[in-house]
Amino acid sequence: MEEVINNLPILRTTMRSFTSVLVLGLAAISTALPLANVDKRELISYETLISDIKGIDDGVKALTADLKAYDGSLTSEAPIAGDITAIHLANRKGYTDANLRATKFNETETKAIVDYTVQSVGVSIPNSVEVLKSKKPEFESKGMIPVILGGLKLLKYDHDSFSAALLAKTTGSQAEGTAVVKKIDDALQSGIDYYSS
Repeated sequence: MEEVINNLPILRTTMRSFTSVLVLGLAAISTALPLANVDKRELISYETLISDIKGIDDGVKALTADLKAYDGSLTSEAPIAGDITAIHLANRKGYTDANLRATKFNETETKAIVDYTVQSVGVSIPNSVEVLKSKKPEFESKGMIPVILGGLKLLKYDHDSFSAALLAKTTGSQAEGTAVVKKIDDALQSGIDYYSS
């Protein structure tokens, strides 16, 4: 015990020296590294937008499955409302990311976004609207038409605003991008028209 007590000043001095060296080392490293002053808007890549579109596509596929399973019961209604909410939130994330993007995507990035859109939501949204139309008698018998119509109008607004924000950040020919946007818009509008009549 006496030996430990006699060595305490040495331990304190050693710890202070170690702490000083550690602090000085960290200070030297931090001043040697360039400042990571990256604007958050520069972090929005084309992969970010593809991921956002995938989120929408996943939500639409879940909605389609739940629409097919809808039997008029309350337990089969709840997932549909959840799916519409999930699609809305995924769409708003994409809209936000597109607006945060500081610069336009180059032609290669634009092509990747458009190609993914064509093969994903360009197929799943029109398909989902057709399944939704086939369920009109069931929704009508349960008094759900206003809810379905409200959901369709919300999703159309989301689609229109996200598409406009994203197209504003693309370069090169916009013909294919504009065509898939119109295809989706027409499908959503046809659902609105169908449930409005």
